[in-house]
Amino acid sequence: MRVMTETWLKPAGRALFRWYLSKFPLRDGKAYFYELWHGRLAPAERYVTARLDQGFTMKLDLWDAEQRKIYFYGHYHERYEASLVRRLLERGEVFWDIGANVGYFSLVAARALNNHGQVVAFEPGSSAYARLCENIALNPFTNIKTYEVAVAAAAGEAVLYLAGDTADSSANLYSPGQGQTRREVCITVSLDHFLKEQAMPAPHLIKMDVEGAEYAALEGARHLIGQHRPLLLMEMEEKNLQAAGADKAAIQRFLTGHGYRAAFLYKGRWHAVADVQEARGRNIFWFHPGLTAHRQKAASLPVLGNY
Repeated sequence: MRVMTETWLKPAGRALFRWYLSKFPLRDGKAYFYELWHGRLAPAERYVTARLDQGFTMKLDLWDAEQRKIYFYGHYHERYEASLVRRLLERGEVFWDIGANVGYFSLVAARALNNHGQVVAFEPGSSAYARLCENIALNPFTNIKTYEVAVAAAAGEAVLYLAGDTADSSANLYSPGQGQTRREVCITVSLDHFLKEQAMPAPHLIKMDVEGAEYAALEGARHLIGQHRPLLLMEMEEKNLQAAGADKAAIQRFLTGHGYRAAFLYKGRWHAVADVQEARGRNIFWFHPGLTAHRQKAASLPVLGNY
């Protein structure tokens, strides 16, 4: 009887806990209770397939801390960034996911486009890429193209530093971090060359999270940025940028030179800022206020402040 009770109680408790983390409106205390209970209520198996709040399915690795949170919360912790992608994309547009990892943002975009338009996902890590393709296959989207490459300043090869046998979301091209004892040689592409070679439509929105290689990626996209003016959602973590020989100021000079303006996320709202050094948080939304389409989309979020 004790075994039967435990067998019944744990799945029921897990379902209730996932509902609380995903749906209960008050957020205070959720992080505390997650740390207290996730280890006790987690499934015994390493991989679980779950339907998530955004309306798609993913196979998640519970040995990975971020994916375990996605399983319990029903969404990625960057929920406002995911909301930005969902709200900005319109029918028929093109989204590029640079540093796609296991595909969360690619699937957010595909769900928003509903098979009208295109999603292009770039991911150099072999484990992450395999999981990306697996997660795409779990869903009915037919408009996602994947490329097992790293985006950089030029075409070639590079060493990718990774941790363990998980789809390491912190994998990078510059220096091994804590626990990153695995190395893979990956193909690199520049976005300008890629766009020309693939002869595909230019992106309307780019999400870029490449662990310090953001400036190098921009250098390889001068024509794309200058001619097509995509919206950009970009991670700008100063320590990662410095490890790659760049910094926030270099990215700001590059993008403001093309007419872009930055906005940062604070307490669930986007705020325009003249100097990215004053921005709170690491994820920055870049738009061109001189373009009517960009101004309209910024206003739809909305981006607060003068621009």
